[in-house]
Amino acid sequence: MKKSDKTYIVGIDLGTTNSALSFVDMSVDPSNRKISLFSVPQLSAPGEVAKNKVLPSFLYLPGEYDVTPESIVHPWQHHKEHFAGVFAREQGSRVPARLVSSAKSWLCHGKVDRMAPILPWGADASVPRLSPVAASAAYLKHLRDAWNHRAGADEDKFLENQAVIITVPASFDEVARDLTVEAAKLAGYGQVTLIEEPLAAFYSWLVYHEKDWDRHVKPGELICVVDVGGGTSDFSLITLRETEGSPRFERIAVGDHLILGGDNMDLALARHSETLMGKSGARISANRWQALCHQCRQAKEAILSGSMNERVVTLMGEGGKLIGGTLSARLKKDDVERIILEGFFPVVSSDERGAAPSAKGGITEFGLPYAQDPAITRHLCRFIERNAQEVKRLTGKDNPFPDLILFNGGALSPDLIKDRIREAVRSWFCAEIPSRVLENPDLDLAVSRGAAYYGMVKAGHGVRVGSGSPRGYYLGLAGVGGGAPEKALCLMERGVEEGSLMELSAHRFDVLANQPVSFSVYSSSFRSGDRTGDLIDVDDTLTLMPPIRTVIQYGKKAGEIKVPVKVSAHYTEMGTLELWCKSLVSDHRWRLLFQLRDSEESRAVPEDRVFEEELVQKSLECVSQVFGGDQGGLKPERLSNAVVEACSTPRERWPLSFLRRMADALISAAEGRGISAEHEARWLNLTGFCLRPGFGDALDEHRVRTLWALYKKGPLAAKSPQVRLEWWVLWRRVAGGLSAGQQRQVIQDLAPVLRPKKAGERAKLSAEEENELWMLAANLERLMVKDKVDFGRTLLSRLDPKKTNSKMLWALSRIGARDLLYGPLDRVIPPDEAGGWISELLSKSWSNPRPVGMALSQLARKTGDRKRDMDEALAEKVKAFLAPFDWGRPLVKVVSEVTEADEAEKASRFGESLPAGIILKTGE
Repeated sequence: MKKSDKTYIVGIDLGTTNSALSFVDMSVDPSNRKISLFSVPQLSAPGEVAKNKVLPSFLYLPGEYDVTPESIVHPWQHHKEHFAGVFAREQGSRVPARLVSSAKSWLCHGKVDRMAPILPWGADASVPRLSPVAASAAYLKHLRDAWNHRAGADEDKFLENQAVIITVPASFDEVARDLTVEAAKLAGYGQVTLIEEPLAAFYSWLVYHEKDWDRHVKPGELICVVDVGGGTSDFSLITLRETEGSPRFERIAVGDHLILGGDNMDLALARHSETLMGKSGARISANRWQALCHQCRQAKEAILSGSMNERVVTLMGEGGKLIGGTLSARLKKDDVERIILEGFFPVVSSDERGAAPSAKGGITEFGLPYAQDPAITRHLCRFIERNAQEVKRLTGKDNPFPDLILFNGGALSPDLIKDRIREAVRSWFCAEIPSRVLENPDLDLAVSRGAAYYGMVKAGHGVRVGSGSPRGYYLGLAGVGGGAPEKALCLMERGVEEGSLMELSAHRFDVLANQPVSFSVYSSSFRSGDRTGDLIDVDDTLTLMPPIRTVIQYGKKAGEIKVPVKVSAHYTEMGTLELWCKSLVSDHRWRLLFQLRDSEESRAVPEDRVFEEELVQKSLECVSQVFGGDQGGLKPERLSNAVVEACSTPRERWPLSFLRRMADALISAAEGRGISAEHEARWLNLTGFCLRPGFGDALDEHRVRTLWALYKKGPLAAKSPQVRLEWWVLWRRVAGGLSAGQQRQVIQDLAPVLRPKKAGERAKLSAEEENELWMLAANLERLMVKDKVDFGRTLLSRLDPKKTNSKMLWALSRIGARDLLYGPLDRVIPPDEAGGWISELLSKSWSNPRPVGMALSQLARKTGDRKRDMDEALAEKVKAFLAPFDWGRPLVKVVSEVTEADEAEKASRFGESLPAGIILKTGE
C-alpha cells in the first residue's frame, strides 16, 4: 500500500523529555485538510486517566508496594510491568531508582550495549531493567495503543497501517537511526520514515506560512534552525535558492551530535541547590540527587515561564532520618537566569573564532557522556563558521551570519534565552543587528506537526525543502599492508534524496568470500563538493562509523576466494543507509550491516610505521620454522629475538597490522605447539602478545573465536608449570575479545580454584600462577556485577598487609574500577561495595603502600557519574592516604576531579603495554 493510499499521515516526535503525535486525515477534501494534535490518554495519578497534549518520555517500573497493580489502569489492555507519561514522571521524582528517563540520549551512547537492559541507570538488582531500545519502544507502543483504542474495531485506521514519520536528531548516526527503526518494530509499527528534527521544525513553520513564506524569506538568505530539547542540541542551515526559474528551500548543513540540552541545565541548577543546602560533591546520595534534578527541572520551567519568581526544592531524609534529614533550598529567578544564561548561552566573542574547542573533561551524570563544553552558543557559532565555505558557494555570502533564526525545542521557550542566542551569534560574526526570528509557536509540538506536514509533502502536497541525506558517506580503502585506510571513496554525496540508489559502476572491487572481512565506512556532515565515485584522503573531515564485519558466503563448497563485485549505497525512504555488494559473476547479492550491538571499545589510529612486505615475510618465516615441524629449524626460545632481528624493531614497537599478521600465522600453525612443552609455552606467549587486548582490529572477533576452540581443550602439556602459566597469560591478554558468555565460562572454570567451597580445598598453586589467575579474573570486565562482587570479596580476604602483593592489589582495583577499560558501564560494581573494599584497605598498615595507593586511586576514581562515584568523605580519606607520598600526589587528582586517562595509565591498568595502533575509549 502506497503512502498516498493511507487514511492518515502521522508525525511522531519521539523526544527526550516529551513525545507528541500530530496527524492529518487524507480522506477529507484537500481544501479542508489540517494538521491536528492527538491528545494522548495516560495515567495522570493512581487510577486516573487524562488526556494530555504530550506524553512525557518517562517510564516508571512499579515495585511491590509503591504503586498497586489496580492503580495502573488504561482504557486499553496494558501490561503492568511499567507505564509512561505524566504519572510516571511524577512518581519517578519521588522514587527515582525506578524511573527510566533520557532513553533517547542512551540510543546514541556507544559505550554501552543499547540493546541490553541497563535502564534505570545504576538501579539495584531488585529493579527490573529495560534497554534504551525497549524504553523507546514503550513510548511508541503507548502512542500506538492510545491511537488504536480511539480507532475502535476499524483496523484500517490502526496506527501501524498509516504513513508514520518519526523524528530523530539530525546528528543521529546510522546506528542510532537503525535503533530507532528497531524500536518502532518492537512497538508493532509497520514501515516508518525518519525525518531530522530541525528540518521538521522548519516544516512546522511552513504549516503556518505555506501561502506567504516569500514575505518572510528572500532568495539567498540564510536560515539557521536552533533546536535545543531535553537531551540534545541540533543545528541546521537552510537557504532559499533560485532553481530552474523558481525559488526552492534547500538544506545546506546539519550539526554534529551533542548530548546537551535541558537535562544539563537541570543538573547545573541541582549543583547550585546542593551548595545552598550546605552540601557539595557526592554527599547527597545518587537517588536523592536524581530527585533533586527532577525538582530543579520543575522549578526551572516555572520560573522561566514567568509563573513564579522563586521556588523551594526539598529533599526528604532517607532511612531513619526521614524527617530530620530533610534538606531544602530556595531557587530565585535571578540565580536561575544567571546559571542558565551564563553557563549555557554566553555571549561569545569573535576573538574565539580561531580558538580550539575546550578540552576539559566532560560531565557523565547518570552515565551519559554529555558534551564537554556546556556553552550551546559556542557550539552553534562554530557550526555556522565551519560551514562558511558551503554557505558562500550556495548563497554568495562572505560572512555566514544567518539572516534568520528559527528556534525549536522546549528548552528555548523563554524569550530571554532566544534573545541571548541572537546576541551571541551577532557578537561572534560582528553583525550590526541580530538575526530576524521566524516565529514558531508551540515549541513542544512543532516537531510532530512538521513531521506530519513532511508526510504530506512526500504525498505531493505542500512546500518541499530540498534536504535528503544530512551526510555524505565514504568507503575506506585499505592502506599499505592492510593498515588503516588512507583513501576513501565517496559512496553517496551529501544531500541525495530519500530512495536514491548510488552505484559505483566505474569502480570494480574484489571482496574476500567465505572468510571474515571488515569494511571501514566514514561519514561527513560538512564536506562539500564530493561526488559519488570521488577518491579523497582520509582526514579529520571524516568520522569513522561503527564497523561492518561479516563473512560473505559464496557457494556451498567454495573456499576462500575473491569475488568481483560492484558496490552500491541506498538511502532508503525510511531515511537510513544500506550498503550492498553485488557479484559480477553470479546473481549473489549481500547487504552489509552496521554492528549495532558493539560497544565502542577502541578506535583505530593511523600507524606511525608500516613494515615493508619483505620484512614481514621474513618474520612470518620464523614462525613457520619453529612450528612447521622442522626439528632442525629455529628453536622456540629463539623465536621472539629472531622476529625482532627480521623486522629490525623491538617487539614493544611492533605496529598493530604486523602484530595481527603474526597472530594469524601463529593461529594457523597452532598444531605445531604440540611438538614440545617448550614449543607450546612459546606459542602461547607470543600469540597472546600479538593478539592483545583481544579487540581493536576488524578481524579480531574471528581470531578470538578461532582461539576459543583451543580453550575448550585446554593446554596440551598441562603438567608443565610454564605452559600452565603461559596458558593463563594468553587468556588474560585477549580477554577483551571474549564475549560475555565466554567470560562467564572462564570464571566458572576458575571458581573452584580461586573460590573453593571449603577453605581447605584450595588448590596448590605457585604464587606466580595464583597471581596470574587473579589477573585474568580481573580482566573479565563483561562479567555480571554479582560475580565481580563475589570474586572481589574473596580476593580482598586473601591480601596480607605484611606481604604486599602488587599483582593481587592490581586485580582488586580492576574488579572494582569506577572506569572500565573496555566493558560496558552497567558492569561497574556499586560504589557502596567498592567503598567497603576501600575502607578495608585503609584500615590496615601495609609494608609497601605504593601498590595499595595505586589500587585505591582506581577504586575511588572520580567519573562525574554519581551512580559510580565514591562518597566524598571516603574519597577524602583516600586522598589523605595518597598525599604524603611523591608518587601519590598525581593520584590525588584522579580521585578529586574528572580526568581522562592517558595512554600510559591505560596501559598500566591493562597490565602491560598496548599495541600502538589501539586507543582504548575509557572514561565516556
